[in-house]
Amino acid sequence: MTKGFWPGLIAMVLVASGVGAESAVPLPTRFRLSHITADKWRADYVFATPVSSLDLGPGVGEYRKKAWRVLTPGIELTERPDREVISAGGRAFTRLSIEVSLYLPWSEGNYTAFDRMSDGGTDIFLGFFAGDASVGDSVRPLHLKVKLSGLAHETVIAPDDHDTDRLSYAYFGPATPRQAGVANLIVDPNSPGWMTELLQETTAAITGYYDHAFQRPLPYKPLIMVSISDFAQPGLSMKGGAVGKQVVYRIGGKALVSGSPQVRSLFKELIAHELAHVWQNNVARGGIGGEEPWVHEGGAEAIALAGLRGSGLYSQAEADAYSAKLTRECDALNDSVETYRGYYACGFARFASYKTDVFALWKAMMEATESSGATYSSAMIEAILRRNALPAGKIKPDDDGQRRIALPAGSLSR
Repeated sequence: MTKGFWPGLIAMVLVASGVGAESAVPLPTRFRLSHITADKWRADYVFATPVSSLDLGPGVGEYRKKAWRVLTPGIELTERPDREVISAGGRAFTRLSIEVSLYLPWSEGNYTAFDRMSDGGTDIFLGFFAGDASVGDSVRPLHLKVKLSGLAHETVIAPDDHDTDRLSYAYFGPATPRQAGVANLIVDPNSPGWMTELLQETTAAITGYYDHAFQRPLPYKPLIMVSISDFAQPGLSMKGGAVGKQVVYRIGGKALVSGSPQVRSLFKELIAHELAHVWQNNVARGGIGGEEPWVHEGGAEAIALAGLRGSGLYSQAEADAYSAKLTRECDALNDSVETYRGYYACGFARFASYKTDVFALWKAMMEATESSGATYSSAMIEAILRRNALPAGKIKPDDDGQRRIALPAGSLSR
C-alpha cells in the first residue's frame, strides 16, 4: 500500500481478496483479453457451464458504465444499489464478449483500471473482470484461465497467477522488462532520470537483501510497472501498490522534477515497503487477509526499515529518524491500530516492541500460515513469540517522559 508522507499523495489499498464464498466450487472460465486498437480491448469469456448472471461486485466509480460495451446480443450490464451485474433477462448463456475502452480516471479505495505510459504501454487490472456466476441455484466464483493477445509487434505480459483471488495487471506495450535484483522493471520513458536510476538501484538492493534476510527466495521475478501521469499538480501523487506478484504505480506531481532529498527518501521507503508485501505474499496459502491490517502494514514498515538499513541504502541516523517519525505519529494517534495511518505507524510500533529479529519473525509467520492456512494475525504472532520464549516487550517512557521505540534487535545489521 502507498503511504501519505507528501502533499497530494493518494493512498489506495491493494491487497487482493477472493471473490465470493470461499466454500463455493470455482467455475472454470476461459478468458481472453485482446488488444484491438490503440485504446480498445475485447474481453471474451467462455464458461464451463451455462450461467444466468455474472455478479461483478460493487461498482468501480463509472469505469464499467463508461468504458464497457457488451457485444453479445441480449446480454446487458446493469447497476444495482451495491452491485454491477451482467445478465440476459433470466436466460442462461455460456459466452460473453465485452469491448473495453481505455479509462484513466480512478475512484478512491479502488485499483486503477488502466495505467498508460508515455510510449503507449498500458497496464490493465484483470481483477475487475472477475466475479461470481449464478449457476442454477448456486453461486460460484469464476476461475479465469487467462490468455492475452496484443497488437502486431507488441509485448504482452500476463500475471503469473490466474486464480480469481490472485488476479493482477496485464501489460500491453513496446517495453521489455529489465532486471533489477531479483525483480523486473518496466518504467515509463517519461520518468525523470533520477527516478529511473533510484528505482533500478533501490529495487536491486532491496530485493537482494530480502532474498538473503528471509532465507526464502521468491520462486518468480516480481514485475514492477511505473507510469507517469503528469508533472503539473502540486506535491507528489502516487496511486497503486503491491498486488499479487507485482508492484504497480501511477506517479505524478511537480515534486518529481527536482527529485529533492525528501522525495528520494520517500521513494526508497515506498519501494522497500511494497516489496516487503511481495515477500509477505510468498506463501502457498494463507498470508495477508482482511482482518488486522496493522499486522501486514506495520510489519511491512518494520521489514522496510530493516531492509533499508541492512542493505546500506539508509545510514543508522536515517533509520533512527524514520523510526522516530513513525513513533511520533503513533503517539499522536494514541497508539491506535484502528485508523488508516495507525495500521502503519502503530503497527510498526508493535513490531518494534517485540524486540526480536523482524525477518526471523516473519519467516516463522510464513511457515505458520502455510501449515495452517490461517491468515497473518496478532494471535499468530503471540503464539510464535511464546513458542520461542521471546516476550513481546512493552514500550515505556524514558526519563524525560517521551516514549521511545527501539528497532528490533539485530534487524538493522548486515
